[in-house]
Amino acid sequence: MTPADPGASAALTASWMALAASGLVLVASWLTLALSGCHDDPPRPLTEAAWDDLEPSDVCGSDADCSNPLAAFAAPGRSTYVVAGADPSASDRNPGTAERPWRTISRAARAGALRPGDAVLIRAGVYRESVRPASGGTGPDARVTFAAYPGDTVVITGADPADGGWERQRDGAWRRPWTGGQMLTYSDDPTFRLEQVVAAGRVLRPVGQRADLAPGRFWREGPDAQPTALVARFRDDQAPGLGGGVEVGMRRVLFSPVGSDPYAECGDPSTPGWFRVVGLTFRYATNRAQEGAVCAGREGGLVEDVRVEWTNGLGIDASGRGHTFRRTRADLNGQMGWGGGCQGCLFEDNAAVGNNWKGHDPYWEAGGGKWVGTTDSVIRRHYAAHNGGPGIWLDGGNHRNTVEGCLVVANEGAGIMLELNTTETLVQHNVAAATRWLRWTGTGILSQAASRNAYVHNTVEANEGSGVWLRLDPDRRAPDGANVVANNWIAGNVIGEHEAREMSIAGTSPAHVRTTRFAGNAYGRRGRDLYQSTFYLAPVPDLEADFRSDDLAMWQRLVGGDRTARLVNPGDRVPAGPIDPVDAGAPGTRVIPSAQVGADLARVRARGDWSGAPAAPWWPR
Repeated sequence: MTPADPGASAALTASWMALAASGLVLVASWLTLALSGCHDDPPRPLTEAAWDDLEPSDVCGSDADCSNPLAAFAAPGRSTYVVAGADPSASDRNPGTAERPWRTISRAARAGALRPGDAVLIRAGVYRESVRPASGGTGPDARVTFAAYPGDTVVITGADPADGGWERQRDGAWRRPWTGGQMLTYSDDPTFRLEQVVAAGRVLRPVGQRADLAPGRFWREGPDAQPTALVARFRDDQAPGLGGGVEVGMRRVLFSPVGSDPYAECGDPSTPGWFRVVGLTFRYATNRAQEGAVCAGREGGLVEDVRVEWTNGLGIDASGRGHTFRRTRADLNGQMGWGGGCQGCLFEDNAAVGNNWKGHDPYWEAGGGKWVGTTDSVIRRHYAAHNGGPGIWLDGGNHRNTVEGCLVVANEGAGIMLELNTTETLVQHNVAAATRWLRWTGTGILSQAASRNAYVHNTVEANEGSGVWLRLDPDRRAPDGANVVANNWIAGNVIGEHEAREMSIAGTSPAHVRTTRFAGNAYGRRGRDLYQSTFYLAPVPDLEADFRSDDLAMWQRLVGGDRTARLVNPGDRVPAGPIDPVDAGAPGTRVIPSAQVGADLARVRARGDWSGAPAAPWWPR
């Protein structure tokens, strides 16, 4: 997991000057964009949200020839099987050859159907099934592969066609008898309901009572244990099927290996491991909040160029050990994009855009991604934008991880958040911008109940709340303090009328505050207003009030360091100083120095160009 080192960029200085000069100018337009939320325009193809993606990889591998896919994915001496659901001759009784393919992916997932090293190539089509592989691989050279045939579009969906059976009601709504099973959840809040209705490619928004029906919404009649019907008003009060077909969600899981216990959670040691999943799109699922529609298995998963979108709850559960996720997107999921706990895993060049359209409480668990119990892992060049909650959130028992090169834009509450006994995390060369205010904060980088973490060479700007806030956890659930904050650009934040600062830190005592080491940061000139200032520090020795000011000399005295820090204006160039050794980060990673304060944009996803990011995607209303 050693970070790539492409060398110094010849354009670094010019890029920094352009970023600094344009950052505050862009604030007004970005606030208009961020505050406008998700609008009621037709949903654009997700490829438009992929403005920053790298070129598609050679999924066949560097030593293979994609011109012969049948030989490219299986291990030497192993077999390749073909699934072609749109082929009239396909049958699950066939041998699964190119000439006589299987009809369903589930045929390949049966116990004993595949051996370690075998591959399944899936031809173009929409597959309405839940894929539960029962046989996995044995190691990195003997994975079981499920891959889209190169050049083909393969969609695995949890929804089935439901054009018929709708009856017009007196109030203009349409009613269809329920044909599925129980829809049990763990909350009476309608946000947690599992049903899903899609019309003309648009997800309808569920409501908790019939009186709340409106165009683009639906209601489920009957109790969770025995639903009786779906009642819907389609867009513009059209009849069902006009402008496109109707689909109803019927499956909770789209891809998840299964062992002897069908109810085992994702990543459980009893489930199979060592799968490779390539080029597939997973769409629509009736999964609960916190339940992933896609899971890579027990260990050793390699997930590349995959999309998981428009599920009811969590898109990807990354729980397990030794997984690698590359160029994979979890977008527009009802609760959250990424989740779970992973040990020794790599998340590289992935994305999470527009998650939590159902409106779960972001401070409970919602947004771009929330990792819990994750250790010795790397999140690199991740793109998180327009999520209804934090963009990247490490919450609960996370240790020795690295978050680097990420672009985190226009999320709610926090861009990057470390919480609840998250320790020894290296957060470096990230851009956290335009975070939206939510109830009590809209902070670029937020820490609470987390300690011994290092924030180095980050660019934090244009957030509605504080730039960086090392918050004293009100509930004291775990220790705070003993962090490193060095060579960061923290300027142009505190947008609007909220109480916030460029840099905030609180502790249990003045000595506790000084356990955090500051060095060489650049702070925006904010003034000495009671509610908005450059600095906030508490408690302060010999003072009744907290320290709220832009007095750099006093800040340096109170924190006992930050001697080379500067107050900056847009366009300033600030050389970086040396950084003392930092004891944080995933194994194989290290602090990467840079000539200038802030993120080295050559290392950041899309070169940190948050000004060019697309508008917020459409959400059901």
